[in-house]
Amino acid sequence: MFDLTKQQQLIEKERSRLHELVIAKRGNLADPEVNELSAHLDRLIVAYERSKMEKNKRRQFQL
Repeated sequence: MFDLTKQQQLIEKERSRLHELVIAKRGNLADPEVNELSAHLDRLIVAYERSKMEKNKRRQFQL
């Protein structure tokens, strides 16, 4: 996917969007839009963590 820095930036951008959306929805965490964006953010975080693990594996094999 992206490099780790770009993934971190995208996660932070989406986290901010989620925060603003929750405020706009008056804290309604059951709102479908909130759930959809939250699930999207979850997928981004999982992809980021997988990328970190892969990077660490490659680094271990190079040593």
